[in-house]
Formats: sequence, C-alpha cells, structure tokens
Amino acid sequence: MVSLVKGFAGKPAHAPLTDVGIGAYTAGVAMLVAGAAGFQQAAMATASVITIAVGLIAAIPTIITGLVDLFGIPADAPARTLGWWHLTLMASATGMFAGTFRLQLAGYYNGKIVASALTLGVISWMLLLVGGYLGGALTFVYGVRVLKRPQAAMADALIPGRADHTD
Repeated sequence: MVSLVKGFAGKPAHAPLTDVGIGAYTAGVAMLVAGAAGFQQAAMATASVITIAVGLIAAIPTIITGLVDLFGIPADAPARTLGWWHLTLMASATGMFAGTFRLQLAGYYNGKIVASALTLGVISWMLLLVGGYLGGALTFVYGVRVLKRPQAAMADALIPGRADHTD
C-alpha cells in the first residue's frame, strides 16, 4: 500500500497530483478575475466555485502523498527543511482556497463575483506559486522521488517499479 501512495522512483505519485490542484486553482482564480472584469460574470461565478472545489478535493491525495515523500527525506538533509517550507506554504494556500470557495458560494447562487473571494483567491494563488516553486526545487534540484538515470533503458523508464531494481 505504501508503494502505491509513494509511487515508484522515477514515477512519483505526488508530483502529477499537484498538477490537478494547481490547474484547478489557477483556472478558478482566472474565472474570478474574468468574471470581475465583466466577462460572462454569472458563468464565471458558478464555474469558479466548481473548479476550486475540484482543487480542494485533489488536495486530499496530494497532501497524503506529499507527507509520505517528506518523511522519506533524511531528517538532517537541507531538502527536508525546504520540504517543510513547501508544506507550510501549500497548506496555507489550500486553507485560503477553502476560504475563497466559502466566500464565493454566495456568488455561485446569485451569479456574481464576490470581491472578498476574488481578493483572497488572488492572494492564495500567489502563495501557491511560491509553494509550487519550492516543490519544483525539491524535485529538480534535490531529486526527491526521482531517480537520476539518464542512461536507463526505455523499458526501465516506462514500466512502474522496474527502475527501482535495475542498474
């Protein structure tokens, strides 16, 4: 079960899950901004709530897999400290997106963009960008949950679990 949650080296579970949340939150905030600018406000007010809800639902497995990855980093490694910062920023952004969702619910029903939801959504999105940048550093600088094997055979790269056991 832990292997399923962690994913396989070179094919981690956390990284692709983050794309769902980041994409949903980005689309939701873009809809809030577009609606506030006068572009199909009623449709944007409704769709933003649904889209942000998708991001919040995706946050559940994303958080679980992220915690598993975090606790797999040695406690004394600089990557572990960066991981805690990543967790703090992403958890804060997720909580703020939950607030955005709650504030915009009124707009879901009346077809209006709620100014406080727009403001909180934009701030949440900026925090998400910083947290996502740190997550990218964990992957691309520290190689967390990624095997650096540029000479691996194609089959080893594509078959889950195979790269874990070949050299």
